Amino acid sequence: KRSTAIVHRADGSVRVYCKGATEWILKDCTMFLNNTGTYSPMTPAKTTALEETILAMADKALRTLCLAHKDYPNAAALPADWHENPPDNSGLVLDCIVGIIDPLRGDVKEAVRIAQEAGVTVRMVTGDNIATAKAIARQCGILTEHGTAIEGPTFRKMSPKEVDAILPNLQVMARSSPDDKFLLVTRLNG
Repeated sequence: KRSTAIVHRADGSVRVYCKGATEWILKDCTMFLNNTGTYSPMTPAKTTALEETILAMADKALRTLCLAHKDYPNAAALPADWHENPPDNSGLVLDCIVGIIDPLRGDVKEAVRIAQEAGVTVRMVTGDNIATAKAIARQCGILTEHGTAIEGPTFRKMSPKEVDAILPNLQVMARSSPDDKFLLVTRLNG
């Protein structure tokens, strides 16, 4: 969900750089780098505005990442266990949010169409967030008007009876784990 690098700078200060899924990094930011290059507090209104921007990007099939940092005056100020547990889960400064497009290969839509015409139910199971997953699934013809999209954490909390009820229309599972995939295949096989 995140990747962290710790840089010991020439002036003796230390900067912790962090990048990762927006829903994980944004919640750990208490400040943001504004358009004048200075820090501003991360207010609830700013968080809401950023979440709306993230959703708008995800709805366009962009995978979003937050880039953030945290500064320390020197190495001695780092937590004692920083090698094993990098100090990247609180007090971060949001530097930016980026949207990355991973265009569909040219043959994907055709492959999905051919499979569907042959009677194969095509489902998308991905680690992407739900909005991005749905946008990509729509682009390639997997998610239809009456199809269902669900997130892995919700899916894994469902009873077998509840899972069986949604299976006929389940077309997209986002933020899925390997266990979610196993559960899905197990239920599909009866």
